[in-house]
This record gives sequence, structure tokens and C-alpha cells, in this order.
Amino acid sequence: MSAQNQPTANSQHEIGTHELHLISDELCTVRVCTPPNAHEALGEHLLSLVGHPTSPDQIVLQLLHGGGMESIRLDERINLAQGNTFVISSGDRVYRFTIDGKQYEWPHRFISGALLRMLAGNHPQTVIELIGPQDTVEVAVNERVDLTLPGVETFKSRIKPQVWTLSIQGVLLEYTQPEVKVADAMARAGYDPNKSWHIYLIVHGQQKQEITSDYVVDLRQPGIEKIRLMLRDVNNGECASLAPTRAFQLLPKDHQYLDALGLKWETVIEHDAAAGATRRWLLIHDYPLLEGFSQSKAQLALEIVLDYPAAQIDMFYFLPLVSLANGQEVPSTQVRATIKGATFQGWSRHRNGASAWDPNSDCVQTQLALVESCMLKELGA
Repeated sequence: MSAQNQPTANSQHEIGTHELHLISDELCTVRVCTPPNAHEALGEHLLSLVGHPTSPDQIVLQLLHGGGMESIRLDERINLAQGNTFVISSGDRVYRFTIDGKQYEWPHRFISGALLRMLAGNHPQTVIELIGPQDTVEVAVNERVDLTLPGVETFKSRIKPQVWTLSIQGVLLEYTQPEVKVADAMARAGYDPNKSWHIYLIVHGQQKQEITSDYVVDLRQPGIEKIRLMLRDVNNGECASLAPTRAFQLLPKDHQYLDALGLKWETVIEHDAAAGATRRWLLIHDYPLLEGFSQSKAQLALEIVLDYPAAQIDMFYFLPLVSLANGQEVPSTQVRATIKGATFQGWSRHRNGASAWDPNSDCVQTQLALVESCMLKELGA
């Protein structure tokens, strides 16, 4: 046994506090045990812990903390400072594979993704890939690889960058850098940072903090950071509001119903030159949302197709993006539409069955009833 493998006085104290992780089957099942005198244990003692006889055909391998593995003789004292996971097998057959160009021999038919990561150095962000003749596939931590397939299995490890998450109005953004400027995050989430906003930073366990778009969020803080946005009310009552746009006419009953709501509404036409398409939109301002969502009001958009009412009004859209009050994203709201330069959140809700569109009775009013029922459903009401 080399001097490097000899336990020191300090390591013996560490050994006595370590558990042993023993793998003795092809399923890579880990058996955890704590023998009374681990610092005095020999290779043959590990055999008795898993019920194997002390015989020359027994194999004991130690998986090293720094990567790789080492064979342990049956009469050799183990050094847990180098690793506390051991593979125990019997027989004269081994399976060969490589990780990052290094050759290994394995006594079992299967090896798990977790053990491959350990052999590669066990970095927290390690990803293991199996290089095949046609493609490369990632090996999950709980996945087992069959080493009896033809050829020598070739694995490659890489360090996956750490990812931090930032939530803006329920839109989850992932970053590989921990410091994020709020204005950049807003633009990425579909919000114009140049508009007038109240911006709040919310971190679990801390008081809500109002910040500006120039603020830099440190995503290394404990908890998942959230940013909530509220449009500022810039109308001080001294200026008359602009007349609503009427780019196209609705049905008389739609016009009458919308006026009765007491909300500002308008119709606009968006031309998409790249797609060669024209879309007509009904916009309802300050549409009240039910309690339980991330804001109390939003701008609601309905697409009024040219053949309406023969053709249905499908889906509905909100600005700003709406999530639940707890920050959870509403399912099936990933569709986006650009209207008057702003990005709206589309809720994929479609009529079918008994609720199919009826051109003789359905209209803007019944579509707004559908909007409310969809919100109630998300709240579990």
C-alpha cells in the first residue's frame, strides 16, 4: 500500500465519523452502514458487511472523492479520507468504459449516472454524456447504463453553468450570471422599461422594496427573487384623456354593452408586414381582475376577426402579463401578441363541445363571460 493511501492521525478521526456507502449489485443500490471501528476496517471487512465471503475472486473498489477509483486488497486498510463509497463484486469479468479519455473497469453490468458523476469528480454541476456512433445523449443522475452493449462505452463530462431564476409578473427568466439589471430583465420579459412603472423587488423573508429600472438584482440572495410591476397613474386630472381609437366598427350590441361597462375601450388594426397579415383588436382598458391574481386591473385584448360574428373570437390577451398572486405562472399563457408596440400575454382558452361558438348568440359580451369563468377556474373557484 502506498504512503498516500495510509491513514493519518487526523484522517482517522474523520474516518470514525463517516458512513460507508456500499454497492454490491447490478442495480447500483447503495447500502449505508456505520461500522463501529471504521478506521481499522480492511477490505475483507467490507465483504462481510454485504454478506460476501472472503475469497480470492472478490473485488473491492473505492470511488475517490477527487474522481476515479482504486482497487483495495482484502488485507488492505481502507482510508475513508479519500472516499467512503465502495463497489463490491465477485468473479473475473469486468466491463470497460472511458470518461474524458480515462479508462475504467467496472465489475457490474450496469452503472448509474450518479456513480459516473462521482468518477468524473462529482462537481455539483457535472453533466455526463454518453457518446454514441450516431448521437450524444445526457445520462440522468438516476439512470443506469448497460455496459454489455457492443464496444467500449465512451462518456464525457462537462460542467453545466449554474442557473439563477428571476420572476417578473410570473414570467420566469433564467440567467447564468447572478447580477441582472432590472431594465434588461423587463425588456426580456416583454415590458418596456422606459414607461412609467412602480417596480417592487420581493425576496422571500424580506420586506417589499421599491426599486428603479437601473437597479441591479443580485440573484445569489437566498430565495427566488420576484419583481412586480404597476403602471403609474400619470393623469393628474388637468388634461382631458385622448379620444379612444375606432379603427373599425363593432356590432351595435357590442358597442352598447361596452359603453355600459363604464370602461375605456377602442378598436385598433395591427399590420404585420413581415407576416403579410392584418389583425383587428378590441382593447378594454383597466379591465378588473379577480382577487387572487398578481394585479387588480389589466388591459384586455380580444381579436375580432374579419368574419366576426360568423367566425369566433378565440382566446384573450392581457397587458401586463398576469400571474397568480403567489407568483405562480398560469398554465397555457405562453402565447404573445404585439399590439401598439406592447407585448400582450395570450391565454390559450378555446371553445369546444357544448360551449362551441354560436354566431347567432355569441358576441363580445359572451366572450367576456368566458374570460371571467377562465379566471375563476384558475383560482379554483
